[in-house]
Amino acid sequence: MKSIRTTFICNDGEYFLRHRRQVADVLAAAGHDVTVLVGGPPLSSERLGQWRHVNVPVDRFTFHPLSDLRLFFASLREIAVNRPRYIQLITLKPAVFSGLAAVTARLIGRGPERIVVTIPGLGRLMSPGSEHNGAGAGATRKVVGAVIRFLSRRRNVFFTFETPTDRDHWLSLGYIRPETSMAIAGAGVDPSRFHPGGARQKREAVRVLFASRLLRAKGLDAFVDVARRLSGTGKVEFLVAGMVEPHDPDGYSPAQLGGEASITFLGESSDMPSLLRDVDLVCLPTRYGEGIPRILIEAAATGLPSIASDVPGCTHIVEDGVSGTIIPVSPPAGMADRLEAAIRHYLDNPALLRSHGSAAYAHFYQGEFTEDAVNRRIIELLTGSPLAAEAG
Repeated sequence: MKSIRTTFICNDGEYFLRHRRQVADVLAAAGHDVTVLVGGPPLSSERLGQWRHVNVPVDRFTFHPLSDLRLFFASLREIAVNRPRYIQLITLKPAVFSGLAAVTARLIGRGPERIVVTIPGLGRLMSPGSEHNGAGAGATRKVVGAVIRFLSRRRNVFFTFETPTDRDHWLSLGYIRPETSMAIAGAGVDPSRFHPGGARQKREAVRVLFASRLLRAKGLDAFVDVARRLSGTGKVEFLVAGMVEPHDPDGYSPAQLGGEASITFLGESSDMPSLLRDVDLVCLPTRYGEGIPRILIEAAATGLPSIASDVPGCTHIVEDGVSGTIIPVSPPAGMADRLEAAIRHYLDNPALLRSHGSAAYAHFYQGEFTEDAVNRRIIELLTGSPLAAEAG
């Protein structure tokens, strides 16, 4: 019996492996013939699952229609030759260019039956009140909006978002339709890996962790500012872990962070579950157009409170005064002031770390943030059934 062919296209291989590979793994294990097209550096063979990997050129940081046509043609070639029944397009650029390729392939009878477009967060370009106002940004938003509107009116094209707020924003702009769009909370976390440890070690200083992409827009500038203010008190230790973005103008370099005396720079963590079980508090003072930040879900699964920004993705997982602290979004200096006040509040009231952490753990399970819950909903939308393992 012939295997069902399913293709995933994502702008970056590292992001796919960290956040979105679970559905591909589940379907491959169930007998699907799975292909994964990703941008960024080619993935090493030991990091692959039971699926075929194709590297495609994707510029993650800018929209240049002429150069981005390479993604369109690479996607069209792969779809026309491989003829997948199902496709999931993850992040904005694959949604636009690979989405057009999938619809074009349908015109010649070689396109997929079902297309799922997953928008993890609206990002710098498409967020309401976006700060992304470089040359041509307004025109780019109009073109992207027009393409999304076109795709949403095609047969069996579905859209998923991590928060209802992002979905509602695109609905209000007329980009998508209510009957073919939904919010699915985050990318899912495996509770067998992310869970509380035993009794937390008593120590002199509270350990506060920033773990995300190392960008100013993620609030790392405010975090470092606060570390400089408080690190000499002996009451708190600041740790930074995350992915370096060498080509992003908003990013920090390893040299910058490694030379910062107020923080302990860990680089990319190979064991995030253990790291989280060894800290007391997570901070993400982001100004970015987030979905639901995975680090906040991981923190909740580990029984940790978080300090996060008043943006929809963060408030979906962190409840102010119950499972953590929400601070208003403001320019970096104001953000640092509010972050400092929130950290000091925990230092002065250490029992809150335990009570908020317990509430975060309970919310993780109540909110269907587990990997299995997210995988189930994506697979049902992608295949039209709980699990289509083989062609009928």
